[in-house]
Amino acid sequence: MWNLPGFSKTAKDKEEEESMRRIFHLFPKRKRSLRSPPNKKHSPPPLSKLPIKKRTVYQYTTTTTKTPQWIRRLKKDMNIADDPFLLAEKPLDLDDVDPDQNRLSIPFQSLKRNDFLTCDEGVILGDERVNNDGRIGVAACLVDQRNKQWKMVLKKWVRVSDSGKVLQSFLLSGAWSDVVEANGLRDGDNISLWSFRLNGFLFFALDFAGDSTDFLE
Repeated sequence: MWNLPGFSKTAKDKEEEESMRRIFHLFPKRKRSLRSPPNKKHSPPPLSKLPIKKRTVYQYTTTTTKTPQWIRRLKKDMNIADDPFLLAEKPLDLDDVDPDQNRLSIPFQSLKRNDFLTCDEGVILGDERVNNDGRIGVAACLVDQRNKQWKMVLKKWVRVSDSGKVLQSFLLSGAWSDVVEANGLRDGDNISLWSFRLNGFLFFALDFAGDSTDFLE
């Protein structure tokens, strides 16, 4: 029944061939699968199509605030190597000027930069997964617009709101209540906090009047 060279089909071969053709027509034709054979390895998807795992990062707003004149003078008088930079801006609230609280709250969302701590200081305060309840701090010094220096302690505070949102802040305590009283700070006053280092020690400069008032004249 096979159509080989040198052989001719007999009537019986033709009859069997026709019978087989009819049998094959009884079965539906299967569509060719587009899947690769089981033993064929799939090539990895292009990098542009891979899902990107988002990191939690903090958002810092940019600013065009110029360095106040008194801070530029402070840099020269104290022989500060690097330029002081703006760290945070905020209005003071009732808790900030309450002597019983004795701390300045610096919410993370008010920060302009997050690179002002050394690695060791970051370990002391703990990373974002650690809640030390404000018990551990980093020694610092705050300079006001009268060039008076105050001993401070920078701490980290993590709390959960009633809605379940995690709120993180830095707390500047120590002699903060004395700073409030000496400079007559009140609820609603807008302040800016600048940062620099002197001989590796962490300093803050508190500006609340800008260049409108020169307290050293």
